[in-house]
Amino acid sequence: MSRLPFSRGKTFCSLDEYLDHLEALGAVDLPWWREISPGVYEHVKRMPEAEREIATREELMERFGFKR
Repeated sequence: MSRLPFSRGKTFCSLDEYLDHLEALGAVDLPWWREISPGVYEHVKRMPEAEREIATREELMERFGFKR
């Protein structure tokens, strides 16, 4: 996949690859997804007032356009 949020011109073959990329960018305060239980993710944002966002793996795959 290409043209994903915060992809910085990179393409990704899988959701896991993309989530790893986002986690690495979390070091510079960009949002990323943390697995909080098997197949369930929380959107990590550095803004204290941000509303908590939870998504399943299937929801993230659909949101970002990855196929199973």
